Amino acid sequence: MEQPHKDQVVIITGGAGGIGSGMAKAFADEGAKVVIAGRDQAKLDNVASGIENDGNTCMALSCDVTEPEQVEKLVAATVARFGRLDVLVNNAGGAMFVKPPEKLRPEQWRAAIDLNLNSVFYCSAAAGQQMISQNGGRIINISSVAGIKNSPAFIHYGAAKAGVINLTKSMAACWGEHNINVNCIAPGLTATEGVAQWLPAKTKEDGSPVPLLAYPPDPQHVADLTLFLAAPGSARISGEIFPIRALTEIV
Repeated sequence: MEQPHKDQVVIITGGAGGIGSGMAKAFADEGAKVVIAGRDQAKLDNVASGIENDGNTCMALSCDVTEPEQVEKLVAATVARFGRLDVLVNNAGGAMFVKPPEKLRPEQWRAAIDLNLNSVFYCSAAAGQQMISQNGGRIINISSVAGIKNSPAFIHYGAAKAGVINLTKSMAACWGEHNINVNCIAPGLTATEGVAQWLPAKTKEDGSPVPLLAYPPDPQHVADLTLFLAAPGSARISGEIFPIRALTEIV
């Protein structure tokens, strides 16, 4: 049976969260050598232990992706152990808080842009240098539908995620000659444990099931799309945005 991800070296930032850990497990189950990064070493170690207990390979590294020096060390440590870097998934991010623009303080704006946009640039720049030297690689950015439609409750997050979308297209244009594919996934509300209180019911009032496309995707759906964008079958795809969301979020 063909295993397109066997022995791929994959960095996933925000690797201890609901979506990130799901992607890490999905890649590892396909035979990839996974590196998960984040700020909470204990949570990272827990995810890595679960993956390794299944007989797969996972390295957990503490890294603040808003600090360029730490990002460079993350890439260097990955290459030192595995010899190369095939895939970067820029998954770290978060809305952080809900505030209207008139109550958003400058330091909060800067923190949101730093986490959700600047980090994507720092990680991509470091990974891009390595991938250029290898003449190839895949970068998959996790944006949000908040970057596609208006986001009045968290304009800081929406603006940053819109920036990720443009950054994706620009990097794809810059690095195509080096055989580096850069694409973007834009999830809507995703059915992780952290947002359980906001998820709609799975059944209607009459007891019939809610249509599949009307219910938010779960982390496995995002992981499946990520696997596709890191596989040979997507070799001709770059600079594209892939929303994954419930029908109610389509604008």
